[in-house]
Amino acid sequence: MFSYPDHLFWLVSIAIAVTALFAYKWFFVSKQLRSIFIFRIFLFLIVLLVYLNPSITKTDSIESNLFWNIYVDKSLSMSYHSSPSINSLLLGIDDMINRLNKKDIPLKIYNFGTEIDTNWVLGQRNINDASTNLGKVLNHMNQDNGYGVAGSLIITDGQANQGINISSINHDKNKPIHIIGIGDKIPLVDVSIFSINAPPVIIKGENAEIEVLLSSFGVQNQRVNVTIHSREKLLGSKTINLSGEGSIDKIRFMINPDKTGEVEYKIQVNALPDEVNILNNKQILPIQVLKNEYKISIITGAPNFNTSVLKNILKENKNFQIDHYFLTKNGYLPPLKNFWDTKYDLILFDNHPVKENKEEWKSFLRIFAKKILSQKTSFAIFLGNDIDENSLKPFLNLMDMDIKQPLIQLGSSYNWKFSKNWEAIFPFQNNDLTDEKKIDHPPLSINTEIDTLNSKVLASFKISDVTIPLIQISEKDPLRYLVFSSPELHKLFYKAQNDDYKNLTYQILNTLFSWLMKTGNGKDFYFRSGKNTYQQGEKVSIIGRPIKESEKSSDAMIHIFSDGKKINSKPLAYDNKTGFYTGQFWASKSGKLDYNIELLFGEKSLIVSEGSVLVQESQIELNNVFLNEKLLQKLSDATNGSFYNWTDRLSVLNDINKKSNKEIFQSKIILHNSRLLFFIIIFVLTLEWMLRRKNGFM
Repeated sequence: MFSYPDHLFWLVSIAIAVTALFAYKWFFVSKQLRSIFIFRIFLFLIVLLVYLNPSITKTDSIESNLFWNIYVDKSLSMSYHSSPSINSLLLGIDDMINRLNKKDIPLKIYNFGTEIDTNWVLGQRNINDASTNLGKVLNHMNQDNGYGVAGSLIITDGQANQGINISSINHDKNKPIHIIGIGDKIPLVDVSIFSINAPPVIIKGENAEIEVLLSSFGVQNQRVNVTIHSREKLLGSKTINLSGEGSIDKIRFMINPDKTGEVEYKIQVNALPDEVNILNNKQILPIQVLKNEYKISIITGAPNFNTSVLKNILKENKNFQIDHYFLTKNGYLPPLKNFWDTKYDLILFDNHPVKENKEEWKSFLRIFAKKILSQKTSFAIFLGNDIDENSLKPFLNLMDMDIKQPLIQLGSSYNWKFSKNWEAIFPFQNNDLTDEKKIDHPPLSINTEIDTLNSKVLASFKISDVTIPLIQISEKDPLRYLVFSSPELHKLFYKAQNDDYKNLTYQILNTLFSWLMKTGNGKDFYFRSGKNTYQQGEKVSIIGRPIKESEKSSDAMIHIFSDGKKINSKPLAYDNKTGFYTGQFWASKSGKLDYNIELLFGEKSLIVSEGSVLVQESQIELNNVFLNEKLLQKLSDATNGSFYNWTDRLSVLNDINKKSNKEIFQSKIILHNSRLLFFIIIFVLTLEWMLRRKNGFM
């Protein structure tokens, strides 16, 4: 097929005119010149052809055979069906492949379970994969694998426990999916603990609910007994009729732990006759139990305005029990005997020790130090105007602190601010406290300058080039210490009541008291998995909560590790109604999987919790051992394919036929670029020159 430029008409007209001119001359020239004119006309036409630059389009076609993909399920459940046996299954597949080969149909054969591989060998026996990822098969079909695909054949029982969502299939209906279903539609008997819903952390003495979800197959109205134990003690037992057919049944237990720390609860379902898998009938559930009360002792050395502030803030927490000892002329009220006999979580010196009993407290120093060390009691000092520095110094030494020679005028008021240490130690609190532009803190006075030594300064006065600590803490595990250096805590409190930051003092002190007493056992967040053991291919559920509502973050991630290498990351969602974080990830590998929880606060991110789960090999496939005909029929219908049971498997051979793909392509030859045309021009010019020379016209 030729193609020409748009101005072909005008060029052809010129050619006709020139040809007519030469024809005219033909009759008026000698016979000797006529041959020369012929060559010149021919040469002119060639030059005109070059100028027109026409092209020749050539159409060809190539016909190639299309491949059929065959996917053979090699997951563990395939070997548990009573019919066909594993040997019959493998021999039957080999026979089908041989029949298709005899029809000269190109085939690509794959195994699939957790992953897809091409290691199919006639008669192979590798049917033991931990899970069935049918979703990967569907994705593989839609990929460009370097060859044309006519359609696919899947041989499976349809127990897809990974990666399948039929409703989201976007498959070319010109490439049908034929399916051969394996097994009996009646499932093998199995009951399992599907999941356990319970809070990750509870308060001692408070009721908490544990919800156990049971999944069952191959049974209906079968009675089973579910028990819950703690430290080998039976806490509850309930009997339930199983719904079967993969339904979920719920059982609830109420617990009321009487001990603190991590408490393990064992939930167990009795095994049924002929049950295929009993490893999923038991789970261990760890729950962190926090103290329900914290005992606090306040020792006041002399009357001051700070006392009521401290007591009012501490009384806000219903879990705090306060003993207040007040120095009078006749000694302490109540007597200190109760103080020495009681185990406290926090001892607080309020404007204490004072000069009136400095000698007494010098003699108390040794037994005081023994008391806080043996009872793991935290210690805080709120300085007042009546402090005796000589008596105070030994108690500061217990904290690795000391009195420093003052560099400023004592008794005067100065501006102060929070340090970056506040953000580092309490990252989930209101860090606007550190923003000087947002909060104008009231000036406070200082009577004693405390040397920082090994402590961390949370707030400080800055006077010219001198920095003086206002709030400082230290820690010598398991003890924690605090010093508030200004006698004017009350000034901060009462001023804050009258401005936009009325809760400032509450926030500061509640944060400090919680830190001192480790009200969350030293943790700000608690996360755990839904179960202690999972089956390979199962979804691992994660639940967690902050100890304080103020510490929540809407952006959270869980990172999963195997042998120290990160293998996955998934988001966690926070529910404002329940106060819980929840998330899931696949137990893709057997063995121990570690995870950590990352919370995002604006531009900052922190790892707030770590944990691990044990993943058992090859068990999830045994939870559902039956032919999932409903799923497979839906899949084949959605792709214009066909579904057959194993006994009718040879019928699928009529649906798998040789198909080809005709690929049409065109090639274009441009005469302007042809070497042949160049040689023709040279040849014509040479002949014309030779004729003129021969006839004496040179």
